[in-house]
Amino acid sequence: MNDRRRAINKLNTLLFGKDLRITKGDVYSEIRPFDYSSYYPEDDYIRDQLPPEENVYDIRHFGADVNAEDNAGAISVAVSLAAETGGTVLVRGGTYVTTTVYLQSNVTLFIERGAALSANKTGEGYRHQGILHAENCDNITLTGGGKICGMGEYFGLKPLWDENMLEHPSVIDVVQMRRDSRAQLRFAHPSKYGGAIYFKNCTNVKADNFIIESAAHWSFHLEGCDGVTIENFVINNNRHVANTDGFDIVDSRNMTIHHCFVSTADDGICLKNAVWLGSRQVMEHIAVSDCEVITRANAFKIGTETTHDIRHITVENCSFLMTDLYPGTVSGIAVESADGSVVSDVRVKNIKMSRVTCPIFIRLCNRNRAALVTAESANAVEFGQKKKKGGIAEKDTYDMRGAVQDITVENITATGVEVPVIVAGFKQKNTVKCVENVTLRNIDMQYAPYKEVYDKRAFIPEYSDVYPESWRFRNLPAYALWARHVRGLRLENFRCSLPRSTWKKEIILEDVEKI
Repeated sequence: MNDRRRAINKLNTLLFGKDLRITKGDVYSEIRPFDYSSYYPEDDYIRDQLPPEENVYDIRHFGADVNAEDNAGAISVAVSLAAETGGTVLVRGGTYVTTTVYLQSNVTLFIERGAALSANKTGEGYRHQGILHAENCDNITLTGGGKICGMGEYFGLKPLWDENMLEHPSVIDVVQMRRDSRAQLRFAHPSKYGGAIYFKNCTNVKADNFIIESAAHWSFHLEGCDGVTIENFVINNNRHVANTDGFDIVDSRNMTIHHCFVSTADDGICLKNAVWLGSRQVMEHIAVSDCEVITRANAFKIGTETTHDIRHITVENCSFLMTDLYPGTVSGIAVESADGSVVSDVRVKNIKMSRVTCPIFIRLCNRNRAALVTAESANAVEFGQKKKKGGIAEKDTYDMRGAVQDITVENITATGVEVPVIVAGFKQKNTVKCVENVTLRNIDMQYAPYKEVYDKRAFIPEYSDVYPESWRFRNLPAYALWARHVRGLRLENFRCSLPRSTWKKEIILEDVEKI
């Protein structure tokens, strides 16, 4: 790889540097080496579990058969009967193909370890609602140690590259890194149907001892839910099926995610709160702890789709890593407001990271996406469709409203770092909006043992109205911390070891009020 980005390379990137996206072709269902993580500690999270002995409705008693093309009818009968008695729907004895199953209040779905409910390979019969769907329900439990199988490989296009990339190139070049990552992704085929589990406006949800495998889209999507406990949960996806977020949480509150393993292509644990996703209220009181996350995107992320406020969030005692693929995880902790949301009171502590390129990314910008998309068009391209013009809100409804404030990140160890910690507000239309009150305490980083491409830039654009991501800033002139437009930045015991000489500075602060 060239170790110097010359003027013509920079100009081409600036003028023609659009994101790579494959949009045509047939379904590509081949599973390649290292599509799934070589590290998969299922036994650390999933246990053998006996179903209850009474008030149980075995789906086989209502006609479910492992050889049937669609078992949704039989499963629905069992669900209806269980709802009347507060009973348990039992799935055991193999894998049962089904279209969407609609759960009801007061139902426990018990999938025995070794058994599964599976999507079909056509994508027909789901209407983007996923394999399990619940709406306006109370008291739902998922348990048993079994699986929901999304058959994700059957709903993507062939990647640009013929094989996955395992070796790191000789230099670090974020521009090429971004392209290398996207060249391995399977973008959406028009047959893509949706995710594995979609719960909307539900209360008192419990998921314990459960697996999602090979999702085709968002794996576990909770929208407008209140009172959710998820623990001892595994999400094991193909790490190249695009838009397969692990836990995708929207417009929800009072939630605990504890002792979970996520391996996926897109964001591992992602909090969103946008009007085009159906958000109506403040999103608050969400706690994440004791989780392992392997992802090609962001391990824990607030954003990007953010019009309504998000606050009172804690993340602690977690491990974020990339096991065997190149590039590594985009960011470990990403806290973003892009579309008008006030994101505040976020506390992160005791996190170990390995081969996470950017350990901490804190970003305020003003994409104002509500003026551009509707509920129908927001994710059109992710289902192989064309975007439509028109927004769900007037241009000035959320414009320049966003804020990121009162963020504390502490006790972080990170190895294999390739992008500095980034904390950035923005300047747009002669107005500056700053990230406010950020504390970075006890941060210990070890930079990756590779030479950086020589890429001195005359200026770093604001990127204020585009998709926010740490890689978006390309090759920055700092290796430990790059901050711009920040008020109240506190650094305590902040360090980054560098195994060699570099043209970059350790820390660069621009328009930063440091405490």
